[in-house]
Amino acid sequence: MTLACLWLVPVLIFSMAFTSDWRSVWEGLHVPTWGASFMDLRVITSGVKTQRRGGDPLITNALDVYQRPTNYPRIWLHLFSWLGIKDSNVRTVGVTFCVLYLICISWLIIRSASSLEALILLIAGLSLAPLLAIERGNTDLFVFTLVFLGCATTNKYLKLGAFFCAAMFKVFPFVALVADAARRPVKERRVPIAFACLAAALLAWQWRDLNAIRHATPVSTYLSYGILSLRAQAAYLTWELFAVGCTAAVLIAGTAWLTRPNINEAALQSRSGEMFLIFGGVYAFTFAIGSNWDYRLIFLLPTLPFAMELARSARQRNWGIAYVTTVIVAENSFALGTYQSIPLGDLSTFVVFAMVLMILLQQSWKIFFGRDRSLLAPSCQTTLHESTLGRV
Repeated sequence: MTLACLWLVPVLIFSMAFTSDWRSVWEGLHVPTWGASFMDLRVITSGVKTQRRGGDPLITNALDVYQRPTNYPRIWLHLFSWLGIKDSNVRTVGVTFCVLYLICISWLIIRSASSLEALILLIAGLSLAPLLAIERGNTDLFVFTLVFLGCATTNKYLKLGAFFCAAMFKVFPFVALVADAARRPVKERRVPIAFACLAAALLAWQWRDLNAIRHATPVSTYLSYGILSLRAQAAYLTWELFAVGCTAAVLIAGTAWLTRPNINEAALQSRSGEMFLIFGGVYAFTFAIGSNWDYRLIFLLPTLPFAMELARSARQRNWGIAYVTTVIVAENSFALGTYQSIPLGDLSTFVVFAMVLMILLQQSWKIFFGRDRSLLAPSCQTTLHESTLGRV
């Protein structure tokens, strides 16, 4: 039933939006819309036309209906041109991205341990942030699928290939390559580090394009999260409110560190543990370096199964429940409206950032300054979790 609902809801939304008024359908769901379907894909199709006329759409894209520069790596222009994707068939791409995303969420639901966890994943998977990505047809859906494939596969070369392609398509998934290399034993890091270095070299080679993309991507105070969004909001605050905000941030970070769960090594070597580290690392990176539209919160969804595993533990139940609840709030915070949603969105996304960051810092310390897990004898390794009965 959960899987049926997961697929039926988007089918109903698309059937109504394509046969009636696109804007009214999505606004009825409290999802902001440009008015036309899959507008984030149309900035690429218009960019292809601009490029064919000799212009550079990363700088000026006059053929776009809103004059938006193409703020994606140039590989998207080449891909759309090669595949013959135009405004007339862009709907096919948008629906395909949605299908890929739903397949990933279906995989999580199928592997859930209980009906309650499946229901939580359903609610999170159809939250407003994912619906915003679907409405825009944003390329993050495709990149999300690549990172998810890298975590789900057991083939180490397919894993690295998926992470590498994701980095080429959207830059920030480069963190997945770094996190994958860091979590491996020392003897197995050579190939992942080589992939990461190659990706870094290719991205550095495109520094002019990346600089143009940075300038073409606006810093928003609404429908967005991240340090730059908070800094932009701070410009409108009084000194008193700014001081209160900084104090709250310090208290949240301190609380997150003091209440962080003590996760054993075997738990993080599980599939859900790997997804938490990879997707959590991607989210923490995007929060720390920039301003991101809220549809990028979909990268938090694969971290939920691990948090729900912790919630089944007596010692870590409170942390797991708090994390799952905060993620769902963050995914739906902009339902309140333009101004009312900003404080709730800022608070929830920062709390999740602090909770994830503290675990990443703790694990980084263990990896680089603790005993290497490749040196541990099997008898010394701990069990997956308090609630897990199997042996490692």
